[in-house]
Amino acid sequence: MRYDIVVRDDAYSLSIANKIKLRFKDLHHVQDLLKPELVIFVGGDGTFLRAVHQMMDRLSSVIFLGIHTGTLGFFCEFDERYFFDQLDSLPKWISQSKAYPLIEMVLKNQSIEHHFYAVNEVRIENPFQTFATKVEIDHIELESFRGTGLVISSTLGSSAYNKSLGGAVVDHDVTGIQLTEMATIQNQAFRALGSPLFLSPQRTITLKGTFDKTIFGYDHLLVNQNQKVEEVVVRLSQKKVSLVHHIKTNFISSIKKNFIG
Repeated sequence: MRYDIVVRDDAYSLSIANKIKLRFKDLHHVQDLLKPELVIFVGGDGTFLRAVHQMMDRLSSVIFLGIHTGTLGFFCEFDERYFFDQLDSLPKWISQSKAYPLIEMVLKNQSIEHHFYAVNEVRIENPFQTFATKVEIDHIELESFRGTGLVISSTLGSSAYNKSLGGAVVDHDVTGIQLTEMATIQNQAFRALGSPLFLSPQRTITLKGTFDKTIFGYDHLLVNQNQKVEEVVVRLSQKKVSLVHHIKTNFISSIKKNFIG
């Protein structure tokens, strides 16, 4: 099997990565930086996002497995001891991996169309002045939004930035997209929904307006945008990320562990 490792830059994580390389060499697995079949990420959820974006052009042929050494670990479901003790089960783990659709953000004007992909969320925000846009769902106008910005998250990303904004944490077995407003202006002149909106996976969100000084983010990355944007389209993508789950992992237990203790 061809594999690669993406590792958090700390001594403990690096030691685990080195141990994996030695064990995999004994098992005749080959480290392949360009065309791995399995990517093992050692760290936290941030390491997972970094690994996915490094492999964005090869997602259809890559499966991800996480060993937790970081802080939050929704996607890192294996600990060091269990991983090495049960390594003979690796083929079974891989066969039971689950695929999740990414969020796709398309920035448009009359002459360009740029596509960006995210595991957790995309963010359209303006911290410098009031951000104003028309929000359409499947080409039907929902609202004229005014505020700081909008976050559109996947169910995987519902427990990330979306949660901090008061959005709902959604079971990962549910597929859909969630629209959450940031610092909405609500007065006699301007009204918006004022609450998170969870949509079915077939829905498309379109934003129309003036996007001067607007920041476009996707996961931990920012768009280096030099061209004028007139329209933003956000939807679930055909691209999917395949993730190996620990057989004993439970979504409710993960929520309690990471947020309640």
